[in-house]
Amino acid sequence: MANTVLYPGDTIGVIGNSANAAMLVTTARKMGLHVGAYGADETSEALQLADFKAVGTTKDKDKLQHFAESCAAVVYDSDHVSTDVVKFLAQFTRIPQGSDLLEMMQDRLLERAFFEQLNVNIAPYATIISLDDVYQSVNSIGYQCVLKPIQKEWSRGRELVIHTQTDIAKAAGLLDWGTYILESQIAYDKEYSLIVARDATGAQQLFPITEAQTIDDRPFKTWVPANVDQAVAGELQRIAGEVGKHVNYVGVYEVSFYLTKSGAIYVKKITPAPSENGYVFAVAATVDEFDQHLRAICGLPLATPQILTPAVTVAFKVSQQPAMRTQWQIKPNWHFNFYHLRNQRPDDIMGHIAVEGESVKTMLDQLDDTGIWSSHDADDEPAD
Repeated sequence: MANTVLYPGDTIGVIGNSANAAMLVTTARKMGLHVGAYGADETSEALQLADFKAVGTTKDKDKLQHFAESCAAVVYDSDHVSTDVVKFLAQFTRIPQGSDLLEMMQDRLLERAFFEQLNVNIAPYATIISLDDVYQSVNSIGYQCVLKPIQKEWSRGRELVIHTQTDIAKAAGLLDWGTYILESQIAYDKEYSLIVARDATGAQQLFPITEAQTIDDRPFKTWVPANVDQAVAGELQRIAGEVGKHVNYVGVYEVSFYLTKSGAIYVKKITPAPSENGYVFAVAATVDEFDQHLRAICGLPLATPQILTPAVTVAFKVSQQPAMRTQWQIKPNWHFNFYHLRNQRPDDIMGHIAVEGESVKTMLDQLDDTGIWSSHDADDEPAD
C-alpha cells in the first residue's frame, strides 16, 4: 500500500494543456499535495498555479525524465496527451491512469475492436485505404457517413462528410495521409454520458447520468438529472461499468452514448480522463470529478456521488464575453468559470457557466431567454 497511497505533502505531477490541467492542479493543492506541472508554455494557467513548473516540450526527454523523477505519481489531463510521452514517463514514476486505455481511444480501429470485445452497439464502419474502398463500402454503410483518419489527432481538417456519391471524389487527397475509417452517422435523439471512477483494486463508483448537447464533438450544454428511461439508464450503467472490468486504469473516465428514437443505444466514445460533461457535478453533486479522480489516484476511498441540486453547464466563447458581463450582475444562480487559456480566437471556448435551480427545464429556458446562445449554436454536429 505504501507505494500506491499519496499523502498530504507528497508530490504529484500534472501534464497537459487543457482547462482540465489547471483544475487538477487546484484540486491537488487543495488536498494538501505538492504539485508540479509540465508544459511548453510557462505562462499557462496550470504551470502558473502549480507549486513548481517544468517548462519543456514532449520531445525533451531529459526534462520529462527529471520531472517524472521529481513526482511520486503523474496524471494526464485529457485524451489528447501523447501515449509515447505517457509510456516514457512511466519508466521513472507511477502513472496510475496507464497508457492502455489512452492508446486504444486515440486509434479508431483499436477503439472499435475494444467496443466489439465488449459486445456493444457502435456505428457501422469500414476500414478505408483507397478511394475504391470508399465506393465499395458506402453501399453497406449508407448515406450520410463520415470519413475519418484512424488517428484522432489527425482529424482536424481531414474529415469528410459524405452526403451523396458525388462527394466521394473529394476524398482522394485526404487518403494520402494514411488509413481512414468510413463510419455511418447515427440519427440519434439524445446524448448521454456516464463518468466512472475506478480505483487500483478495480472498485468503481458511477456518477449520475448526464444528458448533453454537443457541437463539433465538444460538450455545449450538459445537465443533471438526465431525462432517461429507467431501463435505458440501467443499460448505460451496465456498459459503463463493464468498461472498467476490461481496462488497467485508475481515475475517472467517461463513456458517451447515443440513444435513437427507437430506443437503440450506441456507444459513442470513451474518454480516459476528466470530462467537460463532468463539470456539472461541481455545483450539482456531493463530489466533483476532479476530486474523485484524485481520490482514486491517491489511494483514498472513492466517494459516493449524489445529486444535491439540478444543474446545467453551458460553454461560452471569447466572442460572448461582453454578454457575460451583463449576466454577471443579474443572475444569482449563475456560477462563472473562466479557463484562462492563452492566445484564444473569438470562436474558442473561454469558459462555462454552471447554473443551479429547481428544474432542468427552468434553467434551460433561462439560458435561452438571454439570447446569448443562438439556435444554430445548439445544432448537433457530426461526432466521434
